[in-house]
Amino acid sequence: MKYLLLGFTKVRFLTYMHFYLNQIDPEKDEVHLVYWLRDHTPDAELPKGVEGHAFDYPMADNLPLKKKIPGIMKYGRFAKKVIREEKPDFLIVLHSTTGISIYNLLNGKYKGRYIFDYRDVTYEKMGFYRKMVGKIVENSVLSFTSSRGFRKYLPDSPKLLDSHNISNIEFHEEMKQYLPREKHTPIRISFWGLIRNVEINEQIIKRLGGDDRFELHYYGRAQGRILSLMEEGTAKYSNIRFHGEYKPSDRIEMARNTDIIHNMYNKTEKTSHIAMGNKYYDGLLFSLPQLCTEESLMGQLCTQNGIGLECDPYADDFNDKIFDYYTSLDEESLAENCSKELRRVLCEVEYGNEKMNEAFENARN
Repeated sequence: MKYLLLGFTKVRFLTYMHFYLNQIDPEKDEVHLVYWLRDHTPDAELPKGVEGHAFDYPMADNLPLKKKIPGIMKYGRFAKKVIREEKPDFLIVLHSTTGISIYNLLNGKYKGRYIFDYRDVTYEKMGFYRKMVGKIVENSVLSFTSSRGFRKYLPDSPKLLDSHNISNIEFHEEMKQYLPREKHTPIRISFWGLIRNVEINEQIIKRLGGDDRFELHYYGRAQGRILSLMEEGTAKYSNIRFHGEYKPSDRIEMARNTDIIHNMYNKTEKTSHIAMGNKYYDGLLFSLPQLCTEESLMGQLCTQNGIGLECDPYADDFNDKIFDYYTSLDEESLAENCSKELRRVLCEVEYGNEKMNEAFENARN
């Protein structure tokens, strides 16, 4: 059988595609990937056994929708061209905007012959867009959402399952050799991933910058105003560090040099408030505590599971609250709690794998 995965960004940012690739044997099946080179910085290598089709069209992440539309339309035409030429038997559609760009195919020729991965809320405030996304779920053989909080934007369907963007499970065992960690100051707080959310990061830098009890490290891609904020913060405060982009393989070393994960997002953004970020799972794998936005979905899970701290950078006691939390932290209890939550997550992943294999087997027949 021939599979085609369609992603909306570079290979290095499509780590969640491995959830699907892990259930496909490239020695028995033909696997293709459409991906988008949005800039010309180095990209990760294609997964072994996967034939890539690169849509080369630079476009900044922080552009308003009206300026993104030409690029989205060109991507759609490119993806349809690849589909016509390769004639895949089964599609795996990564991200809602990807699905919108080939909407007619998903409603027509490939109806019931694709899996849909709903990764994040984008333009669902527009009624027509939300209805189209709902139709993509209904026409799929199976759909996954990366957060149960996103279900408010999606149809109530038995086809829809929760997924978890977790990989490199071996990191969990590898990091155990560094437990328990010795308490020390300055406390190293690290953010990694695509750096966005100017408002909250500006406040965090303002609060932690110059407090010699802490170091604040940022690893990842930054553009536009957020890049300026990184540069301004490092120039003004000696305890603020911006390290730039990194390779996925660097995460283990980054984790070793981290005491607490910065996993906070703008409280005013409804979508971030209900999202499940990759760093939630990294906290579980690395047995690292994490700071999450007060009353957010991840914050509630951290409190409920004893794996992190809900906090508010605008609160007067923000710095002291983090310091007191860290200095009183029981590392052994944290590691046990992380392992327990990790087991729950992996059970849901396994169930998703079973349903996916059923879908693939039915497609073969």
